Amino acid sequence: MELALGLVLLYGLSDLLFRFLGLGAYAHGSRREAKVALTFDDGPSERTEALLALLRRHGVKATFFLTGERAKRHPEWVEAIRREGHQVEDHGAFHRALALFLPWVEWRHMAQTPARYYRPPHGLHTPFTRLFARALGKRVALWDLESKDWLPLPPEALAERLLYYLRPGSIVLLHDGPERTLRLLELALPHMLALGYRPVTLDELNPLPLTPRRALIRGLQGFEERYNRRHRVERAGLGPFDLFRLEKKPFPGPSLPGLPTGTPAFELHLESQRAMELSPLEAIRHVRESLKKVAQWVAQDPEVRLVYGYSYLAPGGRRFGFQTAPLPFWPRLVASLASAWFYWLYRGELPKRDSFWASLAYLTREELLRRYPPSTPASPPPAPGGP
Repeated sequence: MELALGLVLLYGLSDLLFRFLGLGAYAHGSRREAKVALTFDDGPSERTEALLALLRRHGVKATFFLTGERAKRHPEWVEAIRREGHQVEDHGAFHRALALFLPWVEWRHMAQTPARYYRPPHGLHTPFTRLFARALGKRVALWDLESKDWLPLPPEALAERLLYYLRPGSIVLLHDGPERTLRLLELALPHMLALGYRPVTLDELNPLPLTPRRALIRGLQGFEERYNRRHRVERAGLGPFDLFRLEKKPFPGPSLPGLPTGTPAFELHLESQRAMELSPLEAIRHVRESLKKVAQWVAQDPEVRLVYGYSYLAPGGRRFGFQTAPLPFWPRLVASLASAWFYWLYRGELPKRDSFWASLAYLTREELLRRYPPSTPASPPPAPGGP
């Protein structure tokens, strides 16, 4: 009984550390460049040719993680993938995850196909997966953005979600097989390219293994998505370096002259993963451009009287026209601890003691539109399935 319990805990811990968090895996590239890697699992399939035609039409290269059983049945499709200039990597000999719990089965599964990268079926990890990968000279490749193309959801909704969460350096998990994957890409790819993203192979993306801190960021992404969905948080722009999300809500205070508690407002949320590797000068430039997108949203919503945020970075907001105000003790403490946590998580360091305490930074509607006048009629980004 104790042995069985120990094995369950060992397998569970391995999956938590190496699949859910992705510790040590190759899951994204540099956040400073708008390059992304589209990766397709489970192929080749009867839709491979259509996928290749779509990628060719847009001049895009991708990486295919092929299953050994299917590759052996259809070598002509494997050759077509290589001929088109796409990267071919290993998804194992078969796609039966439960069989991998047996170490000797997992070894044969991983050893049959030579490759530089290996992606376990479903990302599943046992206590032996990383050891076997090292012994075989393979890097374990995961992802930082799931397309969710295996779910019975409208491709239009999947395309909108993909564009919302796509980031510089992203490795996108897709599948070679579902019909909705093809439609999803037909909708998303033109927008992706128009926004400035450049899809490349995994080798060209040059991902690095996840450190413990970056693995923690990956593991927490699901909480961010649930928050955005629950609170209807919108991105002010869908570009690679559009740095703000907007949450419409009554202004919680403290009350300001002419702006009492409860005034309709947009709370600003910083897209920290997009900013985490930017130099100070790059961050300043992208914040200015991003505030123009915020102004477009404010211009289209006559109810909104201000935009605001709580942060220890509030004094720096004066560079962009923000005013600041002190917070009461408890809101100040909570905002300061939250700011310090996010600064460590995304920058790897803590704020200096003299700049630790958070305060309110805000821009009134009038001042925002004066400083960042919308250059085009204000409207949200078009949906991929829209006209």
